[in-house]
Amino acid sequence: MDALDKQNALRLITLFSGAVKGMAFYPASHPAIRQPLMDLYKIFTTAFSQADQVSFGLADGIMFFDDHLFVSPSTAIADLTNRMLEKSVGRIIVVKGVSFDELQNFVRLFSNKGNGFAILSAQMQENGINCIKLVNEDAENLNNQDDEIEIETEGDHVGTYNKALAAIRTICRDIERGRIPNSAPVIRIVDRMVGITMQEPWALLGLTMIKDYDNYTFNHCVNVGVLAMSLGATLGLDAMTVKDLGIAGQLHDIGKTMIPKSILNKPGKLSSTEFEEMKRHPELGSKIIREMEGLDPHIAQIVLGHHLHFNRSGYPEWASKLPFNQMVDIIAIADTYDAITTLRVYQHPVNPRTALYEMQKLVGTILDGSILGRFIELMGSYPVGTLVRLDTNEVAVVYRPNPLDEESPVVRVLIDGDGKRLKMPREQSLVERSGTRYANIVAVVDPLLKNIDVGRLIADGYY
Repeated sequence: MDALDKQNALRLITLFSGAVKGMAFYPASHPAIRQPLMDLYKIFTTAFSQADQVSFGLADGIMFFDDHLFVSPSTAIADLTNRMLEKSVGRIIVVKGVSFDELQNFVRLFSNKGNGFAILSAQMQENGINCIKLVNEDAENLNNQDDEIEIETEGDHVGTYNKALAAIRTICRDIERGRIPNSAPVIRIVDRMVGITMQEPWALLGLTMIKDYDNYTFNHCVNVGVLAMSLGATLGLDAMTVKDLGIAGQLHDIGKTMIPKSILNKPGKLSSTEFEEMKRHPELGSKIIREMEGLDPHIAQIVLGHHLHFNRSGYPEWASKLPFNQMVDIIAIADTYDAITTLRVYQHPVNPRTALYEMQKLVGTILDGSILGRFIELMGSYPVGTLVRLDTNEVAVVYRPNPLDEESPVVRVLIDGDGKRLKMPREQSLVERSGTRYANIVAVVDPLLKNIDVGRLIADGYY
């Protein structure tokens, strides 16, 4: 029997995450902290009536509590996941007999940014925290390699996306620690994605609307892989080539891991010196990939050339005369689309429909016009993830394209004609196979104006 059902397990993790975050703003005695801690302590007490200890942590980047897995992370789970990764904590074990003071002190210590696993463990010992134990992330990953938890179910595309995200995150952390990354996790998850994409090229496109400002590189890499695979399948490429596109797309920016954070996160325009440093990332990424076991050398070649541009006026300049195939130009289109539809410190995102118009201005110089044409066909007049207003005054998000009528995609209605937000989105075909029409799209809507996070809708499983 589980110590807690899934609902209470989720509440425990949410309370813990909120208390940790709140410690940065309030003292431990403040009601905004003390009340959640008391509620948290009560849930632990309930759990200990069924078990002598409970644990929660990360399996391949996915949050778990005992046998419960949370493959569609809420904001609270995402915050806690990032904090555990920062501290290299793979698992937190809470033992029966833990006191309220121990719990409160642990939350206080865990909330301190900049303290890694070793420092946090030493501080816990100094503060007499004996009923809460930590497992190092590396040790947890080692255990999971032999007894991997199967978290995917048929059609669980968000779970697939999250595993891809975890694989890229692990690769980047290995690079930062001076290790040669293991390619196996990326290869496994791309294999899964290829199976989906070859059947329905558009099936994963909605996931590319998942944007995380604080973890831009990770999400961007996965999104580029998804877009490149979808485009490759649309172009009629075979499964092995689509797989290579997925791997190259997910790894295309790993060289940025070796670029100083001050340059990567600079809010303003880069100086000429900073830009020259930034331009090194394709070469750095290519070098890393050549050292990784299990990857074909031409994956490194694709990564090397993804900023060369269609007319080969890009960088690295010395590589402009090398032979490159169309896979480089496919990655460039996927890279450009995801970049301009994402909020960055130096730019506002454009909606997917506008992004396609903007990309057409780059034909012949940066982008290959014939491949872009097929990409536009794939995305349709209203790309997946576009927020639209119908002539019924309803607001909806485009869910999947309609190959018979690109002006009438399948949508999910979010706001009814009276302006009321629906509790659950309602799937709606704008035109039926019989020709019966439900509604027409009359405008594209800015999600910010409606306070709608399309990416969060997808991640939370409401898309």
